[in-house]
Amino acid sequence: MQELQTGLLTREGVKKTKVLVVDDSPLMCKVLADILSEDPALQIVGQALSGGEAIEILSKTPCDVCTLDVHMPGMSGLSVLKHIMIRSPTPTLMVSAFTSEGAKVTFEALRYGAVDFFQKPSRENGADIEAQKAVLQERVKRAARVQLKAARYLRLRQAATLAWAGDRATARASGSPHGLIALIASTGGYASLLSLLPLIKGISAPVVVFMRAHPSYLKAFVNYIGAYVSFEARLAGDGEPLQNGKAYFINSDDAASIDHEGGDMLLHITPRCGLSERETGVDLFLYSASEHFGDNMMAVFLSGDGVGGLNGAKELLRLGGRVLVQDPDTCLAPETPALIAKETGADICLVNELAGRIGGWGRGRDDG
Repeated sequence: MQELQTGLLTREGVKKTKVLVVDDSPLMCKVLADILSEDPALQIVGQALSGGEAIEILSKTPCDVCTLDVHMPGMSGLSVLKHIMIRSPTPTLMVSAFTSEGAKVTFEALRYGAVDFFQKPSRENGADIEAQKAVLQERVKRAARVQLKAARYLRLRQAATLAWAGDRATARASGSPHGLIALIASTGGYASLLSLLPLIKGISAPVVVFMRAHPSYLKAFVNYIGAYVSFEARLAGDGEPLQNGKAYFINSDDAASIDHEGGDMLLHITPRCGLSERETGVDLFLYSASEHFGDNMMAVFLSGDGVGGLNGAKELLRLGGRVLVQDPDTCLAPETPALIAKETGADICLVNELAGRIGGWGRGRDDG
C-alpha cells in the first residue's frame, strides 16, 4: 500500500518508469512533464533547467530514463550527456527542435551514448499533438528497456580520410545487380548503423536499409552518415533501379518490393496499410527480394525490439539465402536479433564481422 501511495507502482502492480526531464525552458519542462505524466506507467521524479542541475539530481535520485534538451546555454546537451554516461549512466532520450543544425548535434549525441531522440512537441502546421504525445510516451518507455551496457562512444572519421577511400569509385560501378543485402533495424538501430556502416570497406552489391524512423529523421540521418561511409548512401525512391555499390534507406513503415523490368531491378515503395504486426513491410520486402535473388541475397538484423522480418527471414532461408544477426549483447535493444537467431539458427556476429561479410558479399560471395 505504501508503494501505491508514493506512486512507485501502477494500480496493476507494475513498477513505474521514473523519468527526469531536462530543458532550459521552464515552459517546455512543464509541457514534457505533463505529457509523460498522462501515461500511468510513467512517473516524473524531477525537472532540471540546466546541465549542472541535471547531473546533481541524477547523483541523488535514481531514475530509469532522462529526457535531455539538445540545445542549452552554458553546458550544452552534448556535454551533459557525456557527464551522465560517465557519472550516472542512464538511458537518455534527446529532445530537439530538429532543425538542420539540430539534426547533426542529435546524431552526435547518439554517438556519445544517447539511445534515441524525439522532436519537441509542436502544434505548428496543424500537427497532431495527441499523436506526438503517444509517440513520446512510447519512446520513453522503450528507452527504459534498452541494454545500456551496449551504449558506447563511437569514433567516426570522415570518409575522405579513410585508407579505403579509393574504393568509392569502384563501389559505385553501375550494372544490374546479381546479389542483394538487406539491413533491418528499429529501436537502437541508429547506434548499430553508426557503428557498422563506416566499417564496411566498399560494397559490391546494393544494400537496402530498413529503419523505423520518421521520414524527415531518416533523410537527416542519411545526410549525416554519408560523410563517414565508403559508398553512396541515399534515400530510396519509388521506381528507382538498384545499382551495385549503393545503399538505399527505406522507412520500415513503408511497404517495399522488387520488380525485374527491362534488365533492371526496380524498387517499388508504397505506404504500408493493412499489415499485421507479424507481417510487416520488411517481411513483404524479403518475400519479394528473395524470389529474385534467392541464394544471392543476405539479410542482416540489427538492434530492434519487434518481430518484424521473422517470416521474411524464414522464406529467404528456404530459398537458399543467408541471414545474420548482430550479437544481441552489443545491441541497445536485443529482442529482434535474439528472436531471429533463435527461430532461424542465423549466424550471430559482432559488428566488425558483419562489416566484413557485407563488404565481401557479391565479390565471389562470402559463404563463410
